Amino acid sequence: MADGKYFATTKKGEIHELKEELASLDRPKKKEAVKKVIAAMTVGKDVSMLFPHVVNCMQTDDLELKKLVYLYLINYAKTQPDLAIMAVNTFVKDSQDPNPLIRALAVRTMGCIRVDKITEYLCDPLQRCLKAS
Repeated sequence: MADGKYFATTKKGEIHELKEELASLDRPKKKEAVKKVIAAMTVGKDVSMLFPHVVNCMQTDDLELKKLVYLYLINYAKTQPDLAIMAVNTFVKDSQDPNPLIRALAVRTMGCIRVDKITEYLCDPLQRCLKAS
């Protein structure tokens, strides 16, 4: 299936629809919703109002979904610093994951987010990852 469908024009009520899909328990549906959000973000649409809904998708074993959420966070954390703090516990948890890719992704993303409150939490996970390598 082509990824071009994610860049279709915005229709009325799409944000509400995306909120519902992001809250879905159906993992493929949730992943599709995050892809639509990232596509909208890529073409310059403001999807910052979905921040808490996208952050809630962070706690997943699906690596692709996690990468998409991290990409969204890097882009919008500076405009929503108080909400970005919601992600810290998941970042710290991911930085202790047995999978080195997830550990590196968590530490890298924390470092890319230019929010002072998150940077404070970066030191311990970074030291742990450096010792592990």
